[in-house]
Amino acid sequence: MSHAVKYKFNLMSAPDLTQLSEGGSLANGTTNEEVTMEYFKACLKEYLKLDEEIKTLGKALKQRRDKQSTLSQSLLMFLNKNDIGKIQLEGNYTGQELLTDKVNKVKNPNATSILEIVTAKLAGNQELLKEITDEIAAHKETVEVEKVKISKIGAGAKKKKAGSAPSAEESALSNALLLGVQ
Repeated sequence: MSHAVKYKFNLMSAPDLTQLSEGGSLANGTTNEEVTMEYFKACLKEYLKLDEEIKTLGKALKQRRDKQSTLSQSLLMFLNKNDIGKIQLEGNYTGQELLTDKVNKVKNPNATSILEIVTAKLAGNQELLKEITDEIAAHKETVEVEKVKISKIGAGAKKKKAGSAPSAEESALSNALLLGVQ
């Protein structure tokens, strides 16, 4: 059983990312290895800052979309009640008009419902059903995507997949890197 080692990083003000990404040594005599750690810390700090900004902006965007949707329904109800097809706008919207728009959208069936239809229609012909389902299964594609994410401590323990825990060698290497041990 492998154990993950936890580190707390001091995310104090780090040098400019572009300066750190160039490598070499800085004017203050910082070595390449220290620059790498400082660059990591600066990237982490910027990542966390952007993550917070994205969460804040996402919440604000959702609130505005919800409010716009509510207002849209109110405007639509008024326009339909008063049999108004369009309104000429003024001010910043001169040359534009507000109008009611009705669109028919076609929603395609999903893979599950298609498979249910095929299964129901071919229930009497098990051989053909098996051929079709096998061919569909052969066309499935699994794509592995790797990215960093922020999660609560202990949240990953419930969903741990086989092979996802770092090996002892990887842990030792990351420990040495993070602690500055050679």
